[in-house]
Amino acid sequence: MVRIPNACAKRTWLEVAKNLPSSEKDLLTVMSYNILCQTLIKRIRYPYASKGSLKWKSRRNTLLNELEYWCADVVCLQEMGINHWNEDFDRFFNANGYKSRFFFNIFKSHGVTISWKSKQFHIIDELNVSMDRSAEVCGESLSTQNVALVVVLRRGPEPGSAGASSTETGTEEQINTFGKAPGVIISNTHLYWLPGGCYERLQQQIVLLRGVKAMQQKYPGFPVISCGDFNTTPDDAGYDLLTKPRPVELNEWQLDNLLPRTLEDDDHAEDDDPDNKDDKTVPKGVFGGSNNAEPLPKSYADITASPFDEEGARIKRIKLEEQERKLEEQMKVDTERVRKLVSTIQRDYEPLKSCYSTYTDLDSAYRTEQWQGEPIFTNYTDWKGTLDYIFFTSGSGISLREVLSLPEEKRMKPGLPNDTFPSDHVSLIARFDF
Repeated sequence: MVRIPNACAKRTWLEVAKNLPSSEKDLLTVMSYNILCQTLIKRIRYPYASKGSLKWKSRRNTLLNELEYWCADVVCLQEMGINHWNEDFDRFFNANGYKSRFFFNIFKSHGVTISWKSKQFHIIDELNVSMDRSAEVCGESLSTQNVALVVVLRRGPEPGSAGASSTETGTEEQINTFGKAPGVIISNTHLYWLPGGCYERLQQQIVLLRGVKAMQQKYPGFPVISCGDFNTTPDDAGYDLLTKPRPVELNEWQLDNLLPRTLEDDDHAEDDDPDNKDDKTVPKGVFGGSNNAEPLPKSYADITASPFDEEGARIKRIKLEEQERKLEEQMKVDTERVRKLVSTIQRDYEPLKSCYSTYTDLDSAYRTEQWQGEPIFTNYTDWKGTLDYIFFTSGSGISLREVLSLPEEKRMKPGLPNDTFPSDHVSLIARFDF
């Protein structure tokens, strides 16, 4: 009997599509998991965690046991430490019959990986997606340093390899041109972490979708499965723009959150910042204003309160009016920037479907109206909410059959990681008919 790791116990498969015929041969299981990079762990962020639960040796073993137990056909990991990939995970995946790709920004200590079972798939194309100053959206260069990875997998082992049948051979030109055998496009990403960075995340979504669409055009008929920690809650504009039929009507709150903020420079800072939404600090500026802009006076009443300095009050009033005029102008500029992003994503990219979008109908313990059917949380720290997703193109050669249930909340209190669960996120797994 196979021993069930504690992190996997009491997690069961929940049927999304009822009464489908059983067909183990044509099932595709995909995992998405933010494993929490060790370099991001600081005691102040996880004051509730036991000392042992934050140690890498313990976390590594629990993570590897979880990966081995679920044995997904395709595994997408976020926050993969560079050293830990080289020392542990690359070896683990190779030993368990996977091939892999790993991509990271040189200014970060972690990146994203995609691994697939080499007996079931072989890679025919790939794309590293940089979300930094080399990327441009609507005439603007990105100021972030996140990444995404896209691979195109064809069903069956590598042609000519051990285990490949004669029907699985053929030239890459034939495969690329005709897509003779079933294949799938897999993407994995980890978007910008800062709570006030909705504008930056929307830029990043467009860069990701652009890369995925390029592969769709190159391999027509290949369905898409897009995994990741999107750092986006289901009530954010970014979620609606990814998943809802066009045209998407955003509410005033969503549009306001999309306005660009003056954020901290991300060049070298994120590895020192929490990679979740714990930080509720209001960004230093609003709209597109400079960090060096002169601070606004508090109010007309404040600057005119003293009757002894009429000239000073008049000068301050003029400055205040000038600042307000500049803010109004900047508001118009930023509103137009948002409009361009929103119109671009709606015009150029088809919506995706979230595998867990009906989860609250499947698991009564998570039943809530808060997240439009998504789980209450996939990230469980001092801040608790849903940030992780597996999206897919519905009706394009794959259909969602099952999703893995989330752990009982009582097993995660007061927060993650703990002695059972090695990350501050929980793993998501979906099973498709393919």
